[in-house]
Amino acid sequence: MDYSPSDVLAAMPRLFWPQYDWQLGTSNMFRVGRAWHVYATDDGKAAFYAKYGIDLELFLKVGFGIYAGSAEHPAIRPSYLTTLGITKAQVHQVRQVIGDTIKGHHEWARSTGNPDVPRDFLRSVTKEKPLFEVSDTEGPAYFVPSRSNLMLRITDGLYYDIVSDPDARRRSGEAFENLCLELVRHYAGATISIEPERKTTYGMSADILVEDKETSKGLIVECKIRRIPQRVLTSPDPFEDCADAFTDVVKGIVQVWRTSHELYSASPMNMAGVVLQYDPWTILGNVFVSKLFKSAHEKANALHIPISDRIPVALVGYADFEFILRDYAYSDIFEAVCEWDSEKFHGWELVGVLRANKKAKSPKSAFDYGTVVRAAVPWWSEIF
Repeated sequence: MDYSPSDVLAAMPRLFWPQYDWQLGTSNMFRVGRAWHVYATDDGKAAFYAKYGIDLELFLKVGFGIYAGSAEHPAIRPSYLTTLGITKAQVHQVRQVIGDTIKGHHEWARSTGNPDVPRDFLRSVTKEKPLFEVSDTEGPAYFVPSRSNLMLRITDGLYYDIVSDPDARRRSGEAFENLCLELVRHYAGATISIEPERKTTYGMSADILVEDKETSKGLIVECKIRRIPQRVLTSPDPFEDCADAFTDVVKGIVQVWRTSHELYSASPMNMAGVVLQYDPWTILGNVFVSKLFKSAHEKANALHIPISDRIPVALVGYADFEFILRDYAYSDIFEAVCEWDSEKFHGWELVGVLRANKKAKSPKSAFDYGTVVRAAVPWWSEIF
């Protein structure tokens, strides 16, 4: 053991989070639909091509083909993908981006190693480069040690391919807001009004405004696509080493309060807030969440936002939010958001609050990610 027991406990959420949604059984369609809608925009495709010299749609087609083919075989040959209209040269192009030879992987692992970083926090070769090229007398084949990591690389991993391009990064944020808006609209009841952001005296409001006229209960939703940086996941002390990475989440909390003050201060609507995150930052633990809210209150003081307008706010991951929208009544969700802000539930997943309160489920029809995927990559319609 190369770090103390208390450090192990503090780090456990970060260590296990990459496996969490796989253990829950998150569907591939959910992951593919969300990521490809957000990152495979026109700006994202342009940034990807500029970086690697390969079309992003082709990259995704090859990557998904290898993922599908490796379900029953530990390795597949390029000829397996010819039925998809993919050539050997195109497969090799993709391998150049997300794979290497066995020797190359060994060299990568040695070059990225760091004796000062606990071994459990080191970068993963099977996550960053999930394809291993092997060869025999019949030619090259592509071995996939972890199909889960391959799926991650061709979905959520696209963030790291396009994040350095400001246009692609901005467009991905807009696409995420659009996806969240469509998600909330899909699960909303007949009495619920869903509106996008609107102009205020200080600029634009929070991204989504939800109002139930029947119950006079509403949600102010601010969407945050900011991913949990690798340095936060891998730092033995993220609060000291990566303080700047947390500012975006704090801004989300303050934005909810500013919108509450601007639009609902004199309204009969009873409002609560949600900072809806692509990644669930709350996995860093309750102490982390408390620090975020302390910082948010300091910023709210500087902006002269009255305490009365600092409504309850829950930090919620996208997958968690979709789950509760699909399975629970709006009134129960509103109450859970309010309770999340209490000492008892601070830092919990929102579904955990609903389960702890033994709320009954009222399932709705699932959001159609197939339509989202087909809009992002037209070749999907040709295959499925």
